Amino acid sequence: MNAFQFDKALNLLSECHIHDQENMNFLLKIAYCNFQMGRYPDAKLFYQKVLKLDSLNTNALSSLGSIYERINNYQEAEKQYAQLIVIDSTNSYYFKRMGYAALRLNKTLPGIAYFIRAHELNEGDVEIIDQLSDIYLALNELEYAERVLQKGLNIDPNNIKLLYNQARLFQKQKDYPTVAYAIEKAMSLGDTSDYYQMMLGVAYLRIDSLDNSVFHLERIVARGKDSDRTHHYLGLAYKELEEMDKSIAHFEKAIEKGISEQMGTYQSDLASILVSENKYKAAIRHYKKAYEYEPKAEYLFHLARTCDLYYKDKKPALKYYDQYLASNDKKFQEYSTQRIKQLKEIIHLSKR
Repeated sequence: MNAFQFDKALNLLSECHIHDQENMNFLLKIAYCNFQMGRYPDAKLFYQKVLKLDSLNTNALSSLGSIYERINNYQEAEKQYAQLIVIDSTNSYYFKRMGYAALRLNKTLPGIAYFIRAHELNEGDVEIIDQLSDIYLALNELEYAERVLQKGLNIDPNNIKLLYNQARLFQKQKDYPTVAYAIEKAMSLGDTSDYYQMMLGVAYLRIDSLDNSVFHLERIVARGKDSDRTHHYLGLAYKELEEMDKSIAHFEKAIEKGISEQMGTYQSDLASILVSENKYKAAIRHYKKAYEYEPKAEYLFHLARTCDLYYKDKKPALKYYDQYLASNDKKFQEYSTQRIKQLKEIIHLSKR
C-alpha cells in the first residue's frame, strides 16, 4: 500500500480477510485499496461492512461520502457528511464537504452556511476561503468577497485561485490596474488560462495599455483558443492604435465567429471604423445588420448619419432620422430634429 501497489496489497489483504472476516482494520484497508483503484462498488461494499460493525466509524462515513461525490451522487454524499457532523460538530472538514455537496444539489444558502461554519472552525483553510470568495462573487456580494479574499491572500499570497478571484472582484469594481496586477502575478507563477488572459487583455485595453492588450489577445489567437470576443477586443485595440486594416480584419473575424448576443455590437463597431475610413456603403450595410441583431435606437441614428453622408438623395437619411426620433431616445434628439428640418429644406429646394 505504501508503494501504491494496491492490486498486490489487495491480494494479501483478501487472504487476511478470509481468516478474520470481522477485522475492521482489514475491511478498511481492502475498501481503501479498491477506492484507490477506482473500484467504487467494491469499496462501498467493504465500507458498508465496516459500518455494520461500527455505525459511527468516521473513516468509513467520510470515505463513502468521497465515493458518492466522485460518482456525482451528491444526495448520498450529503447523508454521509450529515452523520459525520452529528458525530463531531467541531470538525471543519465535515462542514466543508457538506458545503460542496449542498452546492452541487443547488442548495445555495445551506451551502454558504456550511462553508461559513467550516471557516469559523478553521480560518487557515485556504480552500474554504476560495470557495467562499467564489460564492460571494457569484452573488455579487463584493464587500464580503473582498474581505475573505484579503484574508486568504495574507495567508497565501501566491495562491493562483485566489489571485484569479481577486481579478474577478476588481473587474466587477472596474479597477482594471488591479485586475492586470492579479492576473499577471498568477501567470508569472506558471499558469496560463485562456479565460483570464482574455480578461487581462481587456483590462489593459481599459487602461489604454494597448500594446500589452494586443500582446495578450494575440497570444490567445496564436493558441487557437480565440472566440468572437477575442477578435472584437483586438478590433477595438487596433482601432485605438489607428491600425485600421487590422481593426477591420478582426471585427470581420468576430462577425464570422459570432454566435453571441454581442453580434449587434460587433456589426456597429465595424461600421464605425468603416465610416472613419469613408467606406460609407459598407458601413450602411453593417449598421443595418447591427439593427437586425439588436434594434437599438442608437443604431438607427448612426444609420441615418451614414446615409446622410453617402447618398445624394436624402430620403433614406430622412427616413432613419424619423425612425430614430420615434424611438424617444434622447441622446441625439436635438441633432436629429435640426437635421430633419435641413433635409426637408434640401429636398424641397431640389424639386424646384
